[in-house]
Amino acid sequence: MSQHFSLILLILAFCLNSLACAGQSRSVASDNPLSSRLDSLVDKSVQRYFQDKRAVGLSIALVQNGKPYFYNYGETRTGNGQRPNNRTIYEIGSMTKSFTGIILARAVLDKKINLEDDIRKYLKGTFPNLSYKGTPIRIKDLANHTSRITRIFPNMWERPTYDSLNPLHDYTCALLYEGLHQMKMDTLPGKIYSYSNMAVALLGTILEDAYGQDYFSLVSKNILNPYQMRETRINIASVSPSRIAWPHNAQRQPVSLWDLGEVPAMGVLRSTSADLVNYINANNAETDPAIKFSHQRTFGTDQEGMALNWFIHSSPKGYRILEHSGGTGGSRSSLDCFPQLNSGLVILTNSLANRNDLEKELIAILAEQVKGSE
Repeated sequence: MSQHFSLILLILAFCLNSLACAGQSRSVASDNPLSSRLDSLVDKSVQRYFQDKRAVGLSIALVQNGKPYFYNYGETRTGNGQRPNNRTIYEIGSMTKSFTGIILARAVLDKKINLEDDIRKYLKGTFPNLSYKGTPIRIKDLANHTSRITRIFPNMWERPTYDSLNPLHDYTCALLYEGLHQMKMDTLPGKIYSYSNMAVALLGTILEDAYGQDYFSLVSKNILNPYQMRETRINIASVSPSRIAWPHNAQRQPVSLWDLGEVPAMGVLRSTSADLVNYINANNAETDPAIKFSHQRTFGTDQEGMALNWFIHSSPKGYRILEHSGGTGGSRSSLDCFPQLNSGLVILTNSLANRNDLEKELIAILAEQVKGSE
């Protein structure tokens, strides 16, 4: 009888322990030293982020008064046990558009392009469809998402070779212009915000034609080389697979990196948290005339507006925020710059887990830390 009762107690203890374990968050590898209040605040937010079952890997960089703090969590590929670091390469997707905005600003300063110009001045062939009641699309409309060019042209997914896992891998400039010819304006450009990948893809081709150089050469010359962003790239063929944060789908299964061959300006770059700290500092300093010009508002208000491919916001305390996020088939990213505070943050992930709450929490943490150091 006593043996039977002991067995029952043992089974109950096992079940209770199993239930307790099931309620706990999964263990996530991290290099967070947990040695400061900032470390602890970041870790609490990250632990909440990893409650999303889709989460795989995460790299964060916070810049506080010009000083960087790096935090890395999870895995570069599900199940491989390898934690990312400051030099792990992630897809940054549409964050690339902010780089395109800086190249456009440089082209304006070099007098190769005028923001007020009708875009048809820079296009080969005739496009009578690219105006509405006599009002044409201007260059600046491409960079602040008011052009009325549709987000994605239907001929992207209508192709026989369309691959939902790598949707733009063979999308050509010829197809881009074909879609542009087929487009119909529905209202005046320059009046209504409507996000458009195709508008920025077109802007990229205009910039390439203006300089007679490919997109990556323009980015390298104007941004990557001056600010020592040596790991930011398009081509990763020469990179060890161990240095890449492989993207994942909602089931945490690895999926393809995206290839944007002939439409790079809309989201082709891959980068690291270390490189993007340099990018934050360069944008905060605004010593480069092209960077400063790219931050000038062209639509909306100072509370909610658009510069040249930069989103403009105002914090509750009135601080200016310049930001751009990114998303590909299996990666998500966020970048926020606070020039008046000489601070900022970057979030890089290799999954579809929702990082919006994490971004908001890190912004609040950063604002608190900066205030505390004043």
